[in-house]
Amino acid sequence: MSNKKFMIKGLLLTIIGFIVAFLPKIITYTLYGICIIIALFCVFEIIQGITSGDFGIIVPSVIGTALLIAAIIFLPKIVAFGIAFIGGIIIAVMGISEIVRALKTQNSIFGSIIGAIMLVVGCLCIFNPFGAGKIARILVGIVILLNGLFNLLVAHTITSRNKNSSSVIDVTGFTIDDK
Repeated sequence: MSNKKFMIKGLLLTIIGFIVAFLPKIITYTLYGICIIIALFCVFEIIQGITSGDFGIIVPSVIGTALLIAAIIFLPKIVAFGIAFIGGIIIAVMGISEIVRALKTQNSIFGSIIGAIMLVVGCLCIFNPFGAGKIARILVGIVILLNGLFNLLVAHTITSRNKNSSSVIDVTGFTIDDK
């Protein structure tokens, strides 16, 4: 078994995990770079449309491009807010139901503590969704980073196993029973 795919996957996941967890500005600058490229193509399209006489086609194209650029710029904030806010509502409702269930059984102090913690975390997500989104981004980045490191460990294990095995198979003393 080759370890090449584990090495490539491990390196890519490690780099992406590190960027997601600790260098989110790189992702933001990449999105801004994409927006600049789209805007430059839009300018070239406007110039081409004016010089060729197709100005009526250019106006909807420019509006569509402007909407695309706005979506690219604002999409990460919208997604971060939405996920944290909706997740906070779900976690808070789960916390309330856990507290109610614990109060009905009357002997589950552990359940009520877990419910209270879930309620507090849910409220934090609802009232501070960008902070919760930042924590979630860091946790996801760390998980991706650890997955990449695991793949590198697998590649190292395969390499060390292949070094210790010989390419010649010893068949002395091997018999086949005919039953």
